[in-house]
Amino acid sequence: MHELSAPLWPCSITGAAAALAPIKGVGVIIHGSTGCFYYPSSALHLPLYCSAVTDQDVILGSEGALARIVGEIKDRYALVAILCTCIPSITGEDIRESLTGRFGPEANIRVIDVPGFAGEYEEGFRAALRSLDPPVSGSLIGPTISGLSPLDPFYQGNIQEAKRLLPPGPSWSPVFLCTPQYSYGSPVSPYTIHANPDLGIDYGEQGGTLVGIRETRKAILRLEKSWNGFQDVLEREIPGAEQRIIAACDRYLKRFDPPDVALFGQRESMLLVASMLEEYLDAGILVIGSRNQARPGKFPVVPARDYGAVEEILSQERPDLVLGSSFERQACPEAAFVGVTPPLRGSVRLHAWPFVGIEGALVLMESVLNACMDHENT
Repeated sequence: MHELSAPLWPCSITGAAAALAPIKGVGVIIHGSTGCFYYPSSALHLPLYCSAVTDQDVILGSEGALARIVGEIKDRYALVAILCTCIPSITGEDIRESLTGRFGPEANIRVIDVPGFAGEYEEGFRAALRSLDPPVSGSLIGPTISGLSPLDPFYQGNIQEAKRLLPPGPSWSPVFLCTPQYSYGSPVSPYTIHANPDLGIDYGEQGGTLVGIRETRKAILRLEKSWNGFQDVLEREIPGAEQRIIAACDRYLKRFDPPDVALFGQRESMLLVASMLEEYLDAGILVIGSRNQARPGKFPVVPARDYGAVEEILSQERPDLVLGSSFERQACPEAAFVGVTPPLRGSVRLHAWPFVGIEGALVLMESVLNACMDHENT
């Protein structure tokens, strides 16, 4: 567990709620205090329930508070998922045995231990999906799309872009995990493509990611080997989008110097974005401030989980362009800014912008170029 003065990234309980709450037929109860419930409820904007454990429950036992809310909702859902926060995990109550005694072994109730001290957002997200344990069916024609998260400001756009590239049809049935289009108990494909490589969980063969234009091409090429029908995407759409990016970046570089960039977000995704900026815009990648892992990569990667660390990184690097969240924008107002990491506050977002796929790459590079030009002209 990390000691942070002003943490910027949610803990595992939010990750678990983000993975399960969008799924059709799953009711999610956060077993803990209302404080533990408030953040995921306000950040995810999805139906969540809370046992609202009090200080008295900590002393006398919280089974009664939990059983009341389970009894109220269990008939509405195919599965009731109970996410145990720090309080029940520390007190060591046997929640499973208590619920089995009250509701019987036939009740479809799953208790998932995801206390904040056990890990961060990504660990909770993956732990929840592992507990779901969906059946894997080799008869499905199409991949499982993993890593779609409602915490992501690009969630709806990513779903739409994934469906556009991999449209469901009579003979083609991709599975969009962690979305309302996926129902609890439905099978998943043994071939997985990641919309977010930091959140992905593999069911069988790993088919790559949709972050970045080159990674999207690789993923579609792998699909083409098993399933036909992607010639137009590979031969026309991807090359056309790449040429548009190259032409726009060339026009920018005729007028301005390449920017020095600092990126803040999830490690794997930011490494792929940094590669795009280096390739097409000749950008200098100063640092990647990682919200999760801080393992070395192609570019310098350092931890950036609290506001003090972000301020220190930005004061040292002094970038021309920052990609990150509202926290980075506040910490470095003198730089050009593009929002790619939650939270993104202080602006209205009505359009479902994607971050993944071909359209996601175009949106990203368009946003970067416009932010840099506005910065140069002020």
